[in-house]
Amino acid sequence: MDEYVFEDALAKSTVTCSYPGLEAVTVKKADAASCTSLFFPGCSLINYALPLAQSVNDLLVNAGEVDGMSLLCCGKILEYENDGGASRAAFEQQFREHIAQTDIKRIVTACPNCAFALRKLLAASDETAGIEIVPLPRVLVDMGYKVDPETAASVVYNDGRIEEGAPITFCPKDSCPDRATGEFADALREIMGECALVEPKYARKRSYCCGSRPRAAGHYDLGDKMARRHGTHAKEAGANALVTPCISCTFSILGSGCEVPVFHYLELLFGWNIPWYLAEGYMKLRFLFDDNDSNRDVRSYKGIG
Repeated sequence: MDEYVFEDALAKSTVTCSYPGLEAVTVKKADAASCTSLFFPGCSLINYALPLAQSVNDLLVNAGEVDGMSLLCCGKILEYENDGGASRAAFEQQFREHIAQTDIKRIVTACPNCAFALRKLLAASDETAGIEIVPLPRVLVDMGYKVDPETAASVVYNDGRIEEGAPITFCPKDSCPDRATGEFADALREIMGECALVEPKYARKRSYCCGSRPRAAGHYDLGDKMARRHGTHAKEAGANALVTPCISCTFSILGSGCEVPVFHYLELLFGWNIPWYLAEGYMKLRFLFDDNDSNRDVRSYKGIG
């Protein structure tokens, strides 16, 4: 078991997490250094692929793209609690108040859901409306990163569902909250570089849910059916693997019995298979502002990011 330590520049705390398992988690108040550009990995990346969150943060910091990080939730997940609307509104107000007291001008988001949620909540106040939200894959592409086909192949073959040496053709699964802007979709296609890629029938503005929202409402069979459709459409397009810009989508489709394997582009970029067999069927952690809520069990929110 490894230990990961993060300095949260927005919540002003030091967070220590054990991985895998996420059992040993401590949060201590600390005066984090001021920052102007923040990396925001989101709950799904933290819960399902903590080593990737650390690796991405190190990469961005060393390149001067960010000078701080936050493990906070974007607030979307709060909607699935009792009185969720009020809980989310209260958290968003707290988020705006905290960020208005910082020098943050730019947030790099790993998750399409977070990008959508943060833009909406920040736009609600003149004090925070000017903060720029930038998708992580766009930042990585602009830094010159592309997925190496050989590295991607090693990840795919290691998954075991495609025979080693067999040709690999990826099909993108675009994220619902990205439909209006297409920024994650554009960057995903660019970062895949020279990997073989084909377009599905339902892409970009026509993309549909990975199944996580029906599951959140307790409709698990419907959620799995929606998730499996992405595999069917990938095969119809001539692909034998799915690639996503969203960890939540990856997790949702993976657990549905989809007929083709699914990968997050960061797995392919870093050459590391997320050990999904170690993942809980729910997200164990989310980080909020209040001390009593900084490590809250969210086992009822299956597949939601």
